[in-house]
Amino acid sequence: MNIKDVISLILFFTFVISYFMKLVLLSRKNEISANVLGKGNKPPATVIVETAVKISSFCWAILWFLNSLGIGDYRSISFARPVGWMGVIVAGIGLSVFIAAMLYMKTSWRVGIDNSTETSLVTNGIYRYSRNPAFTGFDLMFIGFMMMYPNLLALIVGVSNLFFFHLLIIQEERHLKHTFGETYNRYARDTPRYLWFI
Repeated sequence: MNIKDVISLILFFTFVISYFMKLVLLSRKNEISANVLGKGNKPPATVIVETAVKISSFCWAILWFLNSLGIGDYRSISFARPVGWMGVIVAGIGLSVFIAAMLYMKTSWRVGIDNSTETSLVTNGIYRYSRNPAFTGFDLMFIGFMMMYPNLLALIVGVSNLFFFHLLIIQEERHLKHTFGETYNRYARDTPRYLWFI
């Protein structure tokens, strides 16, 4: 295991621990069941997208962990070393953005679209610059992962996640328009979906 793999493993465990800590804290301190991915009474299209996100993100997490251990990492690719280090940086930035998004969402943070509990529309902090900073953080982690471990399986899993998470964003935006009406429409007009230019 080289230093890049050690840092990759640290990033992976930081992601996993922060993700599950948020779920546990919301459950214990606020009695909120925040993991609603693929659960509840939702339109069929939303259930399909959420199920695809659940499967693809699980595959990504497993593959990231295994590649960090040196399993399935094709080190013979000549450009892998510099690109891999750039991937570590991109994944680290993505992880930081994801954690900041979770913190700013406070008790409104959910995994999936929640039709059963009332939440508030968060538009401050990092949400002033992106309507979907948690998803942007995920996307950066997916891209960083593909750069750290440039192999066919990582490419398939990474691109699948980018695609399915984008579909989930579209479903979530429909839900937010329905829930918050003109307040969300104004926010969407003033704030990009991902970053400043998108």
